[in-house]
Amino acid sequence: MEAPLDDQESLGVGLKPGDAHYRACVGPSEDYDLIAAMAFNLLTTLGLRQHHSLLDVGCGSLRIGRLLIPYLNRGKYFGVEPNEWLVEQGIKRELGRALLEIKRPTFFFSDSPETIAQAKVPFDFALAQSIFSHCGLDLIKNWLSAISHALADNGALVATFLPGEEDSPQTGWVYPEYVKYRPATLRRVAAEASLRFELLDWGHPQQKWAIFAGPKFDSGWFKNRPLTWNSGLEKILGKNKVGNAAPATPAISADLWHGEGHIYDEGGLRSIHNHEFLDDPAFRKAYERGVRAAGDDYRWHWRVHVGLWAAACAARLEGDFVECGVNRGFLSSAIMDYLDWDSLGKQFYLLDTFRGLDERFVSPEDKASGAGEKNTQNLATGFYVQGVEEVRANFSQWKNVSLIEGPIPETLPMVRANKIAYLHLDMNCSPPEVAAVRFFWERLSPGAPVLLDDYAFYGYVSQKIAMDRFAQEKGINILSLPTGQGLLLKPPRAC
Repeated sequence: MEAPLDDQESLGVGLKPGDAHYRACVGPSEDYDLIAAMAFNLLTTLGLRQHHSLLDVGCGSLRIGRLLIPYLNRGKYFGVEPNEWLVEQGIKRELGRALLEIKRPTFFFSDSPETIAQAKVPFDFALAQSIFSHCGLDLIKNWLSAISHALADNGALVATFLPGEEDSPQTGWVYPEYVKYRPATLRRVAAEASLRFELLDWGHPQQKWAIFAGPKFDSGWFKNRPLTWNSGLEKILGKNKVGNAAPATPAISADLWHGEGHIYDEGGLRSIHNHEFLDDPAFRKAYERGVRAAGDDYRWHWRVHVGLWAAACAARLEGDFVECGVNRGFLSSAIMDYLDWDSLGKQFYLLDTFRGLDERFVSPEDKASGAGEKNTQNLATGFYVQGVEEVRANFSQWKNVSLIEGPIPETLPMVRANKIAYLHLDMNCSPPEVAAVRFFWERLSPGAPVLLDDYAFYGYVSQKIAMDRFAQEKGINILSLPTGQGLLLKPPRAC
């Protein structure tokens, strides 16, 4: 049944976004209720509880605040909005003065990110719905920096943006126009603000939800399963049962969560096929060792699964293991844990500059693919290690390991192995990778796997082209994997 005409008019139905109406001014009036419900449900699914403090960036006419303010305890809601009239209309038309007196929200009438420092409380959650879709990158950086300083270590900013193939050149505030950004760009600026950027599988009528998480924010519980209220509730109940510590294994059987039909969605790979290896205790233990080495979970589960399979096959062959491009040792640490390394009697040679790319060995094709920019970014964000001592400490657990510091190909002769059973190449540029596979080719045992970390990875086509030339020369084929890796086996007869 349609609402009377005067109700439609009072709700701003039919007006354009940005029109001078308290609902239309903040977006399509027809979606006012939908956006509110969607954001409130997302926040509570992610763990928002009534005792938490929340910052609502661009709170406007309290589209979402009208649900959050009654839900949160007194004094726990903080809104930032430059247009005071919008907040006044939201209080008058949506919230009510009585509830305002009971809940005592705080409002900052400003467009400056620095304003939020006045709150003098660590926020558990922050919300920026339809803000970054109207901000120049300069303004996004300012907000991320300010919010990062105001967030609790286990806090998170939940925000929307419009993904695009190119980054908008706009600066400042551009409402009601829209701007788009590459997810990789937002990941980079998040890292600059010491935040972790992750896309969220949560529907939105026009935009994409993402989370900018603090260092201790727990997102692991929804990385390998759909983000739903049921899984969120399971996490909460699990904490309550064991003194605020999540259970080590899911309460539901593995074949329900990670078997056939469950959605795997990580690292550019989305699949409904069976991936119950995620629930194998040996895999989980090895993966956790890799995370400990890296200091972060990069959500590389299927890539690590491929690496562990290749290493387990290689363990039966004659020869030592070699990894060129180690960084902090995520995969190699997982392999050594998985294989009970020192029991094999093999040596693991780990070669890296431990300081990023050596520009002398970056090809023009790699430079054209952005290898230099990626290297600078990875060093600046701390993704790349800068120094071998941290890595040496990580591998001190095992005896049979040799760390070789320096650029490839210069350090290749320092590998003393006569036979090699496993070779992993992950150097993010083609000349050292081709040099390494050529150098070790004759020493590879028949059937030895050569795992190419970046072979099919998006944005690394120069490496694929170079390795394809090598494979063609040897008369072999490289298996392209949906994880972004490539895999080849040394034939029984030398090529």
